[in-house]
Amino acid sequence: MEANNDIEDMEEEEEFGFSRNYFLAKELGSSGKKSARKLSEINLVDEQELRAAASNIEPKHEKEVVALMNSYKSLYSKWVFELRC
Repeated sequence: MEANNDIEDMEEEEEFGFSRNYFLAKELGSSGKKSARKLSEINLVDEQELRAAASNIEPKHEKEVVALMNSYKSLYSKWVFELRC
């Protein structure tokens, strides 16, 4: 009978420990920064700052973009022909 009570006590302690840890984790997790749920909560960026930052972005794949645009230009007449038929 005594061993049975010990097992029940251990199970209760484990269950209590789990639930206590669960709620502590929830409490600590909720203290972090939350995402904005409304447009009014989003910080606005000054347009001039945004333009300045955008002008400092290094263009990537410039050669590939030029080659792609040239292929589009050369194939345009074929596209028009196919679409009209």
